[in-house]
Formats: sequence, structure tokens, C-alpha cells
Amino acid sequence: MSGWIKIHRKFLDWQWFGKSEPVHLFIYLLLKANHKDGQWQGINIKRGQLITSFGKISSETGISLQVVRTLLKKFETTNEIVVKSTNKFTMLTILKYECYQDENETTNKQITNNQQTTNKQLTTNKNVKNNKENIYRAFAHLSLSIEDFNKLQAEYSKQQIDDVLDSIENFKKNTNYKSLYLTANKWLKKEVQKPVYESSDDALYRNVMLQIAKNEQILKSKKNVN
Repeated sequence: MSGWIKIHRKFLDWQWFGKSEPVHLFIYLLLKANHKDGQWQGINIKRGQLITSFGKISSETGISLQVVRTLLKKFETTNEIVVKSTNKFTMLTILKYECYQDENETTNKQITNNQQTTNKQLTTNKNVKNNKENIYRAFAHLSLSIEDFNKLQAEYSKQQIDDVLDSIENFKKNTNYKSLYLTANKWLKKEVQKPVYESSDDALYRNVMLQIAKNEQILKSKKNVN
């Protein structure tokens, strides 16, 4: 990712400026947000928005997942951002993006002419990747296709699959995995307790044996009484 962002001195008056983690996180969001409108997998992403996940933010900033969630909620309450989450991704919108990145302000005169020419030639927003594959979930270097998701759903519920995918995304060593489908399938087999079903013959046999045991107990009780 190339280019630069502006930070106005009024940022010093920002209500969260006195705490390092909110400042760290908000500057990260400014750096990651789209600087112009674009698309990702058919979804319109406007200037000042970004597609991400809580796990990715935590991994790239070094801020714990719980603190990331807490800070984003605080940013929402103070109308800094809007968070929209789906089962595939999280879209963040920086509400005051134009205040921080006003395109009408005078650009930095210290930028050389060569740098200005190079920047003008960048017509494609590198923040947006048009992935034409039919993907159900993607993070880091891993992705799960709709087809593979349907295979998993034949044995497990959507909630079980999503929970395991969240766990894999937040697992620090997920860089060692090559296939999200195979990894998810393996984790599901370990973590999800499948119900054990018995045939009708087995059920009949079990009931008969239970009745025999009860009858024997009754006979013993009668003998003891006599």
C-alpha cells in the first residue's frame, strides 16, 4: 500500500487523544480506509470506508481482540465511525473522513514533481481487490468457497461452522494452514460433539434387556420378603 494521509493539528483536541490505544487504532483506520470509491466482490465501498474483520485489526495493530471491540464500540457512541458486520466481513465507515482528508486543501509542497506524477498514475485503488471467486469467508491467506461451506453444512450447523472459522481467524498460528476447508473440517470434528444414533433393533434390544433386569430385581425383592 502506497500514498499518504493528512492529519490536521486539531487532532490534538480529539477527545480520545490522551490515550495511546485509541489514537493507534484510529490512525490505523485512517490509513486503511479507501481514499476513493471502489468495489470489492460486488460490494460498493465508498471513500472513507474499509472492509476488514476484528481479528485482522487485532493482528495488524497488536491490540488485543477484546480491546479492539471495546474501542470500536466507543468510537460508534461518539459518532466517529459506523460498524456494519455480516457473517463474511465487517465494514467500517469513518463518519468525519472528509474533515481529516479534505481533498480541497493544499497539498504538501515538499512533495517532489516526480512523486506527484507517480501518484497521478495510480488510477486503481489498491485497497480494493476484485475477487471473482464465490467466497463464503476469507481472512489472511485463507478462504472458504461457498461449495466447501455447503459440504461442511451437510454435517454441521451454520453457527458451528462460523464459530470454528472465528476461532481459526483468531488463532495466531493460522499462517501454518494451507486449506481453510480442511482445517475447519478437522476443528469441527474435534470441537463438535456429534449425537450418537442407534438403530430400531438396538433400541428394542436395549429396552428388552432393561425390562429383564427390572423383572429380576422384582423377583429378588419378593424372595427377600418371604
